[in-house]
Amino acid sequence: LVGYRWNDAKEQPAAFPFGFGLSYTSFELSSFHAECNAGAPGAKVAVTVKNTGDRSGAAVPQVYVGFKSLKPMIRQLRGFWKLHLEPGASEELVFALGDEDWRFYDEAGQLWRTAPELNEEVTVSVGTSSADLLWSGKLSCQGTAQPVRFQQ
Repeated sequence: LVGYRWNDAKEQPAAFPFGFGLSYTSFELSSFHAECNAGAPGAKVAVTVKNTGDRSGAAVPQVYVGFKSLKPMIRQLRGFWKLHLEPGASEELVFALGDEDWRFYDEAGQLWRTAPELNEEVTVSVGTSSADLLWSGKLSCQGTAQPVRFQQ
């Protein structure tokens, strides 16, 4: 394990976590929700980003997933988006997670498997860095679409 995966597994905070960045403005992330795709593998994760500062700037929301079979890793980055916003502007971002986003290599069976195939819950987290995860929730994508909404 290297980088943020090592820090997470060893519970050692990093001086500058993966995805850390400075800005001349401030942002707020809200209205997070995640939903399994109906009839197809994967899920959609959405978040609204608002520039709450006085200057234009860029935010980079990140999506991480984690599940039991991913150990010793706790989570892994599965998406990010650099978004430029003017002061007071907001935009909803939708991340599409596919079957490959919760796939792992099963060394014992010598084949690729997925968390839903093993009936494992997938933890989805959204934040501004690997150490600043503002929302987290669990998805079970084995059956029909189940929306999961999280409040601030």
